[in-house]
Amino acid sequence: MTQTSSNLPRRKVETDKEFLIEEKNYYGASQTFLTYSYREDLIAQLDRLVESGKSVDGLIIDLMQTGFSLPMETMVKFAQYAKRLLKPSGVLLFVKADGALTLTKDNTTGGLIMNVYDSPFGIFARHPLLADYVCATVSGIDRRRLRGGGSTLATHILYNSIPVLTEAGRGIKDDFSLPAPQNWVLQLVDDYASIESIVRSLEAKNQIPLDETLRILQELESQRFIFPLFARIQFLSNCYHNRKRFRLGRYMVAAGIINESQLQELLEQQQEEGFGKSQKSYLGLLAVRAGYINTRELETLLDDQFLYGGLGADRGKGQKSDARSINADTMRDSMIGSLGAIDTAGLLQSLATAKKTGLLTVENRENTLAMSFLDGKPTHALMNNLRGFDAVAEFLVSWREGIFVFKDKASMPELDEDDCQLSVSLDRMLLDSALYQDQLNQILKKLPSAQNTVLERVWNFDALWHQLLAQHPYPNLRYLDESPVPEPDRQDIVNLVHCIDGLSTIEEVSTVFDRWPRYKVLRAIDLLLENNLVNVQKASLFRPLTVFQKITFEIQEIVGKEDNRAMLEASLHYVHGDSPAASRFHVDGDGRVSVNLSQVKQSGAPVSAVLLELRRWMEAYLAYCRRQSDAKIIDDIVTKIIDRYNPQS
Repeated sequence: MTQTSSNLPRRKVETDKEFLIEEKNYYGASQTFLTYSYREDLIAQLDRLVESGKSVDGLIIDLMQTGFSLPMETMVKFAQYAKRLLKPSGVLLFVKADGALTLTKDNTTGGLIMNVYDSPFGIFARHPLLADYVCATVSGIDRRRLRGGGSTLATHILYNSIPVLTEAGRGIKDDFSLPAPQNWVLQLVDDYASIESIVRSLEAKNQIPLDETLRILQELESQRFIFPLFARIQFLSNCYHNRKRFRLGRYMVAAGIINESQLQELLEQQQEEGFGKSQKSYLGLLAVRAGYINTRELETLLDDQFLYGGLGADRGKGQKSDARSINADTMRDSMIGSLGAIDTAGLLQSLATAKKTGLLTVENRENTLAMSFLDGKPTHALMNNLRGFDAVAEFLVSWREGIFVFKDKASMPELDEDDCQLSVSLDRMLLDSALYQDQLNQILKKLPSAQNTVLERVWNFDALWHQLLAQHPYPNLRYLDESPVPEPDRQDIVNLVHCIDGLSTIEEVSTVFDRWPRYKVLRAIDLLLENNLVNVQKASLFRPLTVFQKITFEIQEIVGKEDNRAMLEASLHYVHGDSPAASRFHVDGDGRVSVNLSQVKQSGAPVSAVLLELRRWMEAYLAYCRRQSDAKIIDDIVTKIIDRYNPQS
C-alpha cells in the first residue's frame, strides 16, 4: 500500500487507498476510510477485505468515470458489503462529479439508511472527516468548493446548530491540554454560540478555514467533549423535508445520545412516575437526571424539536402558529421556510420588497435552485443544468413544493459564471413565467393523461423532420405562441426526440432532458405532435408481455421446463434469427420470457414495432406447442388467459 503526503497535521493518508486518524489523547477512536474505484476487480477486492475481518468507518466507491448507472444486483451486493464491513454509524459513499449517495449503518438497528446529495460536497455537512478524505483520494473533487457545496437545508441546520460541552469537555477546556487548533475551537464553545459564529471567529482571528473547523468539531464530538452534532443533521433535514413530527426520545436515539435500551428504560421510568400524555417533555428531564445530557443540551434539543419537528402539525391543524413556529423562521442572519404557505413568485417578491442581499437556495427532491440577490434585485440563478432565466422560469412555472433557505450576505462561487447572470428585472421574469405557465397548461389540456402521457416518435422521424425544415426554413417554423423556433432549438429538438421512446412519460422525458426548463420541453412536444412527428402511445407493451408470460407458464406445466424453453428459443430464432429484434427478447434458465427495455430505448425502436415482434414470436411459439402437444389444450390455455387479461372484461 503506497503512502502519500497530505497537508493535514497528525493524520496519515494511505492510498490505494486508506485513511487513518491516528489515536491521540484528544481524539476519539481512530477512524479508517478506504477508497476504491469502480472497475472489474472491485467485487474481488471487497471479498478479500471481508475475508481479512477488517471493519471501517467509511468505504468510498469512486464513480467519477461511470456515474450512478449501476445494475440493481450490483447495488444489492454493495449493501451487503456495507453491512459486513462498516462499523456502527459507518458510511458507504458513492461519489461522482455532480452528486453523492450514502448508505449509513444505523447504530440501533444495524440496517442501512440511504441519503442522496445533489453535490459531492453535500457530504461535508454530515461527514466532515470523510469529505476531507474524499478530496484527498478522489480526483476531480476540489476541496476549495466545500464551502459552497451541499444540501442547502442540511448546511443551514449545521451552521445554526449550537455545540454544548459535556462534563469531559468542560474539564479539558479548563486545563488547556489540547493542541492549539483544537483548543481554539473548544474555547469558543460556550453552549450558546452557533457553529456559524464559531467558524467566523476562527476565520477572522486564527485564519482557520471552515472545513478545518468542522473537522475539529467532529473530532471533539467523537471524543465526547461536546454532545453529538453531526449525527443530528440528516435526521432533522429529513424530518423537516417530510413534515414529520418526532418525539424527543426518538431524536436522542437518532443523534446517538442514547441507545434503544436506554430509551426504553427512560420510558418505563416515565410511566412509573405517572407523567401524563401532555407531559412527554419530562422525558428530557429524566435524561438529565440519568446523566445522558445536561440542561443546556436539553434546551437545544427541544428547540430543534420545535423548529424542525413542528411544521407538519402546525400546517395540518390549520392553526395560526406562534412566533417560534411560523413558516419562515428567522435564525440569526438567515431564514428557512417551506413552499406552500408562500408560492414561488411570492417568495421572490418578498425578498425584493425587503431589499435583501444574499443567497436564496431552494430544494425540491433532487433539484436545487441557487439565486443571488443584491438590494432586492435577483442577479444570478442556477438550477442543476439550467442557468440564468431558464433556472428562474423552471422554478416559477413548475415548482410547488420545496424547502427554502435565505442567508444574508452569503454567496456561491458557481453563480459567478456569465451564463448564470440575470439581465432582466424580476417583474419581467414574473410576467414571462406567467405566460409560459398559461402555455404549459394549454398544452397539457390537449394530452390524454397530461404529464403522465406516453409518447412515441414515428419510425421515419429523421426523414420527416428534414422535410419539415425544408418546408419551413427559419423563421417560418413556429411554436404555439407564434414565436419562431431558433436554429439552436432545432438541434435540441432532435436530441429531445431521442428521449421519447414509447415507454417514458412526458414527466420522465422532461426530467431526463434537463438542459431545458419544462415549459420549453412541452412547447417542443406540442410542435412535434402538431406535425405528426410523435404520437400518443395508446398500446401498452406490458399487457401483451404479461399474457405471453402467463401462457408460457401454463404450457410449461404440460410439456416440462426443458421442452418449453427449447420451443421458446427455437421459435424466437425462427422468427427473428440474429436480427436486432432477437436481442430485445430474453429467455432465462427457467423458461421465463422478458423484454430488454434498455435495448429498446437505446435502439430507438418504436414500441408498436416491438409489440409486433413480440406477437410474431408468440404466434410461432404456439405453432411449435400445437405440434408438440394436443392443439385443443393449447388453444384452451390461450383463450382462458387472454379472456382473463382482456381490459374489456
